[in-house]
Amino acid sequence: MLSRIDKILAGNGLGSRNDIKRLLRTEDFRLNGKRITDPGTLIDIEKDSIIRNGEAITLRTYCYLMLNKPAGVVTSTNDPLHDTVMQLLPPPFSAMKLFPIGRLDIDTEGLLIITNDGTLTHRITSPKSACVKSYYLETAVPFNTEALIQAQSLCAKGLELKHGFVCLPAQFERTEPQHIKTEWAFLMHICEGKYHQVKKMLHALGNEVVYLKRVAMGGVSLDPELGSGDCRELTGAEVAQLQRAGGI
Repeated sequence: MLSRIDKILAGNGLGSRNDIKRLLRTEDFRLNGKRITDPGTLIDIEKDSIIRNGEAITLRTYCYLMLNKPAGVVTSTNDPLHDTVMQLLPPPFSAMKLFPIGRLDIDTEGLLIITNDGTLTHRITSPKSACVKSYYLETAVPFNTEALIQAQSLCAKGLELKHGFVCLPAQFERTEPQHIKTEWAFLMHICEGKYHQVKKMLHALGNEVVYLKRVAMGGVSLDPELGSGDCRELTGAEVAQLQRAGGI
């Protein structure tokens, strides 16, 4: 697919389209070895090579990032009171027009997908997709065996919250502690994303969440090698998995 080079370079974080016009005049950009200065030059990013001042540029039509969100930052592109997840992105991603898929609370950690793919974002966040999100959580008090079995049964049927809202069926299971020294670590697998949903579900079960981290979404798991606040691009296989989860 052919696109204007100024549009592609701007979308890859090299500046505004006016900035690109200036860069093409003042720097050495080469398309398949030939110097170019016209911002209207058409390129095919799947086939053409672009060299800037002797160095190859990686061009993307769509960008897909996995961020390990830390607590204390908000899932927003802009916030007047708090640092945002977008401020954690390094160049060139920090200069791209990207946005998060879904949200995590300010005190919730873990997997956040950041992209510029509006179609995928809509599909993944639509309730119709039934995209499964998995959360690791630790609770204030333990569930004994009987209470855990009852909690699992209620979640599987569709747990009722305040004001009569009934959650879609979910899975609740014990897991090995990872964050603090506790015997009360669990995984919650849900296919919707209402405001504070996991916390509200645990409250309805007579307990409270003291630590919450998203560990998977749409079959894509948080990279265990990814430090808190760090990000990396998704692999081709991970992008394909998200697309399948969104029905694309």
